[in-house]
Amino acid sequence: MSDKPPDQPPQYVVKEVSPETEGAATTALVLEIVFGFFSILGIGHVYGGRTVLGIGLMIGWWVFIGFAWFLAWITLGIGACLLVPLYIAVPIISGIQARTYLKTQSGSGSWQSVALVAGGGCFLVIISIVLFFVFVISLGLLASI
Repeated sequence: MSDKPPDQPPQYVVKEVSPETEGAATTALVLEIVFGFFSILGIGHVYGGRTVLGIGLMIGWWVFIGFAWFLAWITLGIGACLLVPLYIAVPIISGIQARTYLKTQSGSGSWQSVALVAGGGCFLVIISIVLFFVFVISLGLLASI
């Protein structure tokens, strides 16, 4: 006879999540999706305390959008049709990841970091748009000379 105890089935413990953590996780999800659709991906992660990841996602998202515009221009719009599903799916997936991180870490959000990063991101987007139009107008003026 063996001295080993019989195999026990695995026991799963459900971790309780406080209402504050649940609210912060949902806020991170919504921030990530909404700001992601407006070209400022990563804000939900910044809200959850992962500022470096959030800024990296923001910059990577801008590179992706630039690539998507370039591909759409080269392919006369066909490339845009292929990249639209990614433009929709990536903010949703990133928002789910931000929400999951906050729930597993029992974290809370920080509106101060969101204000800093989102404000800076919005400022950079606005400056980029203004510089683009200045560049286009200057090209038009140069062409008329």
